[in-house]
Amino acid sequence: MQEVATVATGPEPQRTEGPPRRSKAENRIRALFNQENIATMVVALIIGIAVILPLIALFINSFLVLDDSGWDTEWGFDNYLLMVTDRIIPKAFVNTILISSGSTVLATFLGVSLAWINARTNCPGRDFLEPYNLIPFFLSPFVGAIAWHNLAAPKTGLLNNWAQDYLGFETHILNVDNLWGVIWVTGIFFAPLVYLFVVGSLRRMDPSLEDSARTTGAGLFKTTMTVTLPLVMPGILSGAIIVFVTSAGEFGVPFKLSAPYGWETLTTQIFSKAVGDDANHYLGAAMSMALGIITVVLIWIQQRYIAPRSFTTVTGKGFRPNVLDLGSWKWVAFGYNVLYILVAVVLPILSLLVVSLHPVWEATIQPAQMSFINYEKTLFFWREDSIQAATNGIFNSLILALVGATLSMVLAIVVSYMIHRTKGPMTRLIDFLCVVPIGFPGIVLAMGVLVTYIQTPIYATLWILLLGYVTRFFPYGQRNVSSIMLAISEELDQSSRMSGASWFTTLKRITIPLLKPGIFAGWVLLFIIFLRELSISIILYTTGTETLSVGVYYLSNFENEPLTAALSMAQTIVLLAAIFLFRRVAGKEALTA
Repeated sequence: MQEVATVATGPEPQRTEGPPRRSKAENRIRALFNQENIATMVVALIIGIAVILPLIALFINSFLVLDDSGWDTEWGFDNYLLMVTDRIIPKAFVNTILISSGSTVLATFLGVSLAWINARTNCPGRDFLEPYNLIPFFLSPFVGAIAWHNLAAPKTGLLNNWAQDYLGFETHILNVDNLWGVIWVTGIFFAPLVYLFVVGSLRRMDPSLEDSARTTGAGLFKTTMTVTLPLVMPGILSGAIIVFVTSAGEFGVPFKLSAPYGWETLTTQIFSKAVGDDANHYLGAAMSMALGIITVVLIWIQQRYIAPRSFTTVTGKGFRPNVLDLGSWKWVAFGYNVLYILVAVVLPILSLLVVSLHPVWEATIQPAQMSFINYEKTLFFWREDSIQAATNGIFNSLILALVGATLSMVLAIVVSYMIHRTKGPMTRLIDFLCVVPIGFPGIVLAMGVLVTYIQTPIYATLWILLLGYVTRFFPYGQRNVSSIMLAISEELDQSSRMSGASWFTTLKRITIPLLKPGIFAGWVLLFIIFLRELSISIILYTTGTETLSVGVYYLSNFENEPLTAALSMAQTIVLLAAIFLFRRVAGKEALTA
């Protein structure tokens, strides 16, 4: 029996040793340090340094106080105390609140009314007029202030001169050189921001909601006020907060229309304290912190409480969007829309053109004296009498816009892919860091960059301007790419990864080709923004690194109005061409989305 058992079982087969089993800790470490996660952590580090480091430096420097010698510093709260006890700064703070509030009211009224006319009524030519409603969104508010100064200044305003010559007025009827003028210009130029927040919701609204109100006897006005506007109130409030924050951080308009006449704002005071002959970067940092805290709180309210709110405006049943018949009032709506375009686009551009053709502006059009000499002095760098700040500004701005838009979009593509296509450990942190620059005005972030890098080799070069531009505005490109990426199915990326492709190969061969139209549209949008940027440039530029907007600032401050208008007109023409290109590439709904 023993023998049989031995035969039956036989000798034991030899076991081949497999690969050693890894512990759970080893697997976690390998997963953490794979190619995808390393790239995510590197991107998070780069964005963190670019975004957070200037803000930390700004916070620290705000507590440094210059001693009596003006060379050494000590810790203290004197900068913040000076903001309360100074003769000008408290008034500048009050003026900033007044301007932001007034601009918000005006921009909200214009933006909501224009959005309602274009989205919900049978206004004639509304599809034709809509692109012109959005032009002020792209143009420089600073240039708009220059144009309206030439139109409605008490002594040199063309409209005032016409009113006296042809209507018999003995004195001026308009005056934009005060707080009201700042509110007027910022309001009409920021109205498209509210328009863009509201028009999409109005177009997606189920008309049966309004029809139900009309069948109960409510008129057009009551239906609009009790049904339509309450349904889009989250969009209205979001747009209003953005306008308030943007107006508070605006530098060019108050610099041109109010500061020279005794109406300072926080931005003009930050510039005076941080860049003037007796520059005090530490006081400028404290003022920037105060302005930054205000804007961040408002943006947080918008993101936390207003943006998540929504009302059901599209029901489960299918519907065909219709428009409200205004009857004969449709021509009133048409005239209102045309009037806005006339005031915000046509009159300012015509004003710049007319003034730029005169050797000296005396508030009267003199055809015999018109020439292109001002354009030659500001654009032709080879002329002996060319203005270097203007010619440098053109060259530098083109470099910054081309390189900055390209770098921003590369960063935007990588960041968007990290956030929406990978599951790395730091994707939520990256998403948060992309929101931070949007909450700070450009002049605040520029102050942070200044105090961070003022003692480094990149100071007084185009590199520091490029860093400020990309840090402040790449989130705009990132949001644009993300909106398109979310519309592309993840199955395409997953199929590529299952076939063995790395995340970089998938990004290069699958994702980017599908995103090409959106990438180019985002690039053009950033090119436009960089070409007209002033708030960052005015803090970070030095002699030789002037930008186009700084060139306009220089001419406005040290030269005459015709030279200023000539360079402003050149900038406006380039921006209009870029706007046309953006519209053709991005499509009708790009900005609204």
